[in-house]
Amino acid sequence: MIRDEGLFACALSALHRGDFSTAETAFTSLLTGRQLPPADRVFLLNKRGVARIGLQQPGGARADFEAALELNPSFAPAIANLGNLQLEAGDLDGAIAAYERAIACDTDCAVAYFNLGVAYKRRGRVADGVRALRQAQRLEARANAAASWRRARRR
Repeated sequence: MIRDEGLFACALSALHRGDFSTAETAFTSLLTGRQLPPADRVFLLNKRGVARIGLQQPGGARADFEAALELNPSFAPAIANLGNLQLEAGDLDGAIAAYERAIACDTDCAVAYFNLGVAYKRRGRVADGVRALRQAQRLEARANAAASWRRARRR
């Protein structure tokens, strides 16, 4: 469990509102000089990579995603984010392979299905793209319903 919950919440909030510089600084602080459980380190590396994409630092982002995958080779969000870098670079086949790998690692990874749908459509595989996008919508709806249920139970 990440010990500095305030800094962690600040980092996530900054990332959510698009303040990538603050998020990157906070995630770096959380990663520096701390003994973290591997799962926490993987999560933080992936999130810092996302912040670095927002800062137009694809090399640093790639390094973070790859470092996360060295610790956990089946961490679907980092695999999907590597796919995003490939998609941005125009490597459709590489992106599709990354998204398919992310889905193989976590069949509930809605963002991988969504991005796979985009890549398929760009590749001209429209029917496959529509199927992937529909699966992303189903997973997102299920996740939203579960979150609503959890909130209602806390009241």
